[in-house]
Parts: sequence; C-alpha cells; structure tokens
Amino acid sequence: MGFIPEITLREIITEKPLKMVRDLVTDGWLTAYPHSRELEEEAMRLILDLRKDPRIPRIDPPEATCVVLARRFGLAVLTENRGIIRAYRLFEDRFHPAVVLNSLRLLAHIFVRGLAGETSFSDLINEYERDSSHSFSLLEVRTVAREFGIEKA
Repeated sequence: MGFIPEITLREIITEKPLKMVRDLVTDGWLTAYPHSRELEEEAMRLILDLRKDPRIPRIDPPEATCVVLARRFGLAVLTENRGIIRAYRLFEDRFHPAVVLNSLRLLAHIFVRGLAGETSFSDLINEYERDSSHSFSLLEVRTVAREFGIEKA
C-alpha cells in the first residue's frame, strides 16, 4: 500500500501513467493523500532547509511532499528528482525512517531479493527500459550493480 499526494497526482498528465495510477488505486495498492496546509508547510520547510546546501539540485514541492509523507509513515519514495536523491545520500538520517530510491535502485532492490522473474540484472534493466522508454547510462547501471553487490550488470 502506498500514497500519492494530490500535488503529485496533479502533475501526471499523460495517458499511460494516469492509467497505471488509476489501476493501482482501483486495485487497492495506492491511495490519494489529501492536500493540507500542514503538509505543504512541512514540505516547504524541507525545501528551504535543503536549498542551503549548494550540492543539492532543485527540489520541487511534489517531491518534498512525498518525502514528508514517507517520513511520517516510514515508507519509500520513488523519484527521479536528482535533488531529493542527492539530499538523501548526503543526509540519510534527516529522512529517516523514509527511504529514497530512483527506479534503477528499486530494480536492483527487487532483483537482489529474488522478486524479479528475470535471470539477470541486465535482462531486468532491458525490460524496464523497453516498457518505460526510459534509459539508464551504462555507468549508472554499473555503479548501482556494485552498490547492491550484483556481480554482472
């Protein structure tokens, strides 16, 4: 079970992702989390706090809102936002108990736990890239494979 904040839901405008979210909600895997001033203020505090560090790229309110919810409920955040990912790597303790993953790290997590049907990490990556039309650099795949102890990428 997971949450998608209303602010994030409003960003989804293309048909394929909208259908996926609709299916996840219908199947009970995902719940829309209502907007509140308290949630918005906490997300803005996070953005302003992290903006002080020049190593962290821009973080937008939808990503910060997801992190705030993940901290509240001890969940994982799936994002491709480089700012949140960098902030998490630099200040993991400030995000606790939330975990921040991008899609490649989530795939590695799934693979090492034997939850993927593919026989190799490369096959899993290739299937994801085909399905999502999103590609990873070879360097990024090798880095994540090493990080997760996957022998062959």
